Amino acid sequence: MRHFFSYEIRNQPSALQQLTQKLESTFFPEISVPDIRTTVLLVVDELVSNLLKHGFGSAPDQRSYLTIAFDDDLLEIQLKDNGCRFNPLNQPEPELLGRGLQDRPVGGLGVYLVLKTMDETHYEWIAPWNCLRL
Repeated sequence: MRHFFSYEIRNQPSALQQLTQKLESTFFPEISVPDIRTTVLLVVDELVSNLLKHGFGSAPDQRSYLTIAFDDDLLEIQLKDNGCRFNPLNQPEPELLGRGLQDRPVGGLGVYLVLKTMDETHYEWIAPWNCLRL
């Protein structure tokens, strides 16, 4: 059975919390595979928090559109936003070895974890939209 979720993310501080609540109340009750819930939460949390922190400016009209489709063993997540142009696939991998936890800078692992979690990743710039499909 195919499950589908679509949501408009607004440029406001509570956007991630509102999105998570909507997922919990509408999408997750339909999904019986625990790993899918965990994957969706990781990907959505990392991508949307980065978007709100780095991608959007102070303009309240900036938007992002999230769609999630799940069918048997196939999960597809798409995020489209009109924030700053940013291709997460072009980011260098973080240095994971050779540093102690105290010596490692805070941040920089979120996008890396998302890209390593999903099997396929595609990015396209269709002005003025960043389009990411995982």
